Amino acid sequence: MTSPVPLDGRLHGAGQRLVIAFLQGIEPPPAGPRDVVQEQDAVDAVVMVLATIQEQLQACQIRPEVGSRMAALLMLVRDFIRPLPAAATAHGRDLLTADLAEMVDVVRLIRGSRVSRSGDDHRGEAAADE
Repeated sequence: MTSPVPLDGRLHGAGQRLVIAFLQGIEPPPAGPRDVVQEQDAVDAVVMVLATIQEQLQACQIRPEVGSRMAALLMLVRDFIRPLPAAATAHGRDLLTADLAEMVDVVRLIRGSRVSRSGDDHRGEAAADE
């Protein structure tokens, strides 16, 4: 029997718990493989979130710099799931590689500051393996 909580409510709650753990410098242990989400499902979900961000930007519901940062962070997720299409210059240089590397540096810097504030004794398994 399923809970009366709406489907997106449970998933949203799981997301909220991840944010709280992140802010505390904790990496909750993952569950075993569920064998539900496939690569294309994840790619489609990223595009759907990007479309929602764009919709909110056009409606002036979020600040442009916030929407841009959210979209850039999602590009890290998308590139991990399936590499982004090339964005090459006339000279054939890929422009996205440096941008992705810079965004990864920002994420790692933020993660490091969260972990250092919470103390190493509160870090999860994944963080301890780094």
